[in-house]
Amino acid sequence: MTEAFIEDFVFQITKKAGETQLNSSPFSPQITRINEQLFKVNHEGKSYDVFIQKVDAGEKFVELSINGKRSKVKVVSRIEKLLKELGMDHQLAKKLDSLKAPMPGLIHSLQVEEGQEVKKGDPLLILEAMKMENVIKSPGEGTVSKIHVSPKESVEKGHVLISFA
Repeated sequence: MTEAFIEDFVFQITKKAGETQLNSSPFSPQITRINEQLFKVNHEGKSYDVFIQKVDAGEKFVELSINGKRSKVKVVSRIEKLLKELGMDHQLAKKLDSLKAPMPGLIHSLQVEEGQEVKKGDPLLILEAMKMENVIKSPGEGTVSKIHVSPKESVEKGHVLISFA
């Protein structure tokens, strides 16, 4: 079972014997893909234009525009729900140990300092590679314990850039 949260509503989605159910009722809309982001959905005599605004797989949400009304949909799997009920949802959080260079390049600038707390998505440094400046962001939460590089330093792929406590 998967749960989808839209504003104050919770929808339970299950698949049994090839049949999709929404809140324990059979659910079989006709879906036509118009292009990469736009879908036409027909269900129970009603038609909906569904436009996918943004997908964030890491945070497990989708921003949709349904007939012009924007909604944010958060998706929670059965496993995630069970871990939360057991008080083990912290197991889902990504533990930061270190950040390694994703490609060879030159450290352009540092955006953090030792002892600084960072959240997922915070900019950590700028790596110049192939004449492009790439903002390297934090993949999770943590505290910067050691910065192993300095501006204008060349690094190879896999080089440890920052360690976290």
